[in-house]
Formats: sequence, C-alpha cells, structure tokens
Amino acid sequence: MAEADMIDSYMCEFRRGPAVFVVFRFDPDSYRVDCDDGNGPSQVCRIPADATEAIRWHGPWNGDRWCSWIAAEARKVIANPD
Repeated sequence: MAEADMIDSYMCEFRRGPAVFVVFRFDPDSYRVDCDDGNGPSQVCRIPADATEAIRWHGPWNGDRWCSWIAAEARKVIANPD
C-alpha cells in the first residue's frame, strides 16, 4: 500500500463499556483515535508514530482516567495492524 493510501485509513476498533474507540492511520507521522459513546464520534487523541513523542489528547480527554488504557489499546493496534 502506498503511503498516500494510508492517510486517514481505518485500522481497528476496541470497546470499553458503551464506548467504541476507532484507530485511524491519520497521516504518515501519526494515528488518530475517535470515540463514539452513543452521541456520535469525536476525536480522543493523536498518537505520534514515534513512540517517544507525547500523545496529544483532545479536549476533555486530556487527563481522563481512561487515557493510559486507551493509549495501551491503541498502541497494540498500531504495533499489529493486521
């Protein structure tokens, strides 16, 4: 798959309670996690492809008690995209 084809492409999803989290390859340098908890999808965070860089949490997700769990689940998807 060409790098241009990866832009904003669906990778996988995971759940916690009623919330469905979806991981997308956002661009060549990052991934995006969205959440739909029944009110429609919204952005949770952007995860840099470089694991040494900090995750950028969106709005009220910044500091949420689920952040470490979301990051761990998303990194599993990123590490094993198939």
